[in-house]
Amino acid sequence: MKRLLSLILAALLLCALAPARAAEVARSSQLMRVDGGSVVCEYYNIDGYNYFKLRDMAYLLNGTESRFSVDYDAEKNAVLIVRGQDYAPIGGELARGEDRSDTAVPSAQTIYVDGERVSSLTVYNIGGDKGYNYFKLRELGKLLGFGVDYNEENKTILVSSGVQPEPEPTRLQPTEDAGREYLDKIVFVGDSTTYGIGYYWRHGYKELCPPAQVWTPASGTLTLSRYDKDGIVYPDTGETLLIADAAAKAKPEIMMITLGINGIAFMDEEWFKRDYTALVKSIQEASPGTQIILNSMYPVADAWPGGGINNDSIRRANGWIEQIAEDTGVYFLYSYETLVVNGKLPDSGHNGDGLHLTGESFTKVMTYIRTHAIP
Repeated sequence: MKRLLSLILAALLLCALAPARAAEVARSSQLMRVDGGSVVCEYYNIDGYNYFKLRDMAYLLNGTESRFSVDYDAEKNAVLIVRGQDYAPIGGELARGEDRSDTAVPSAQTIYVDGERVSSLTVYNIGGDKGYNYFKLRELGKLLGFGVDYNEENKTILVSSGVQPEPEPTRLQPTEDAGREYLDKIVFVGDSTTYGIGYYWRHGYKELCPPAQVWTPASGTLTLSRYDKDGIVYPDTGETLLIADAAAKAKPEIMMITLGINGIAFMDEEWFKRDYTALVKSIQEASPGTQIILNSMYPVADAWPGGGINNDSIRRANGWIEQIAEDTGVYFLYSYETLVVNGKLPDSGHNGDGLHLTGESFTKVMTYIRTHAIP
């Protein structure tokens, strides 16, 4: 095991983070109707989806059952949306300016709906400091309660008010395979149960992710109760940073956290939830634009000696993790279910100690991640 950890650490230090693919952005040429009326405003097509100014949509839906208010909290750098409240125009709604497609970047602002932080909205800033946030229209409609359809024959976007909003899911649901491109957006943060992602990639398992995407400590162990004391090796520089400090530096698009296995033997529910919640909030503050996934802990096999770590305690703590995800407005991934057989990790699924996964098991986890992608 020590040799395994040494090899992984070396890989972490040698590899650099892969550059993110730039979004394809263009001003949209499609027509638009809201409740049957023709509308002219500014919107963009980003990677095949239409994105609109939030205030334009609030203005267009004002006075309908789908109305919502928009405000901005400068201290939190947060957009505040309240469903069912009238929108107060500030001027400039529906105005069109010059094409600023080349300035589109993921927004760093946090979004709150009815006082709760949400992670299901994809938002781009276009225009820089004096620009605007543009929201993916279909996501916005689902969350705020308006319908979105498309007339292919007339190339027209159709928006309808009065649709029941869909609650934002915490647990990631089955999706079409999001592919390699989705995995490339993720930084994996965790303890010794995360090390193997990079290690096995270096040893031929190319369905996994390179060490540059894996943030783990030099010691090989990261106990949840020491999240604010023990750091991870930051691949770009080799320095040791606390997770929140690394997030502030890298600002990853997606971060998946797999933690807790080293804590369930001695941490009760209150302690576990308190520290995990504090970790999540510290990352949210450090990198507001990062979408966070809390991954379940994996099952253990009969070969694992126990010591307070068993499948009963793991299942119980996975419930705590899902509740933390709901309370903090992030996603929960129940990857436990893709590995468990008859209530435990099968003998073929671990590297001999009953806890740490094989390359084949990590490949199953990656497939599960791709097919339970953030919507």
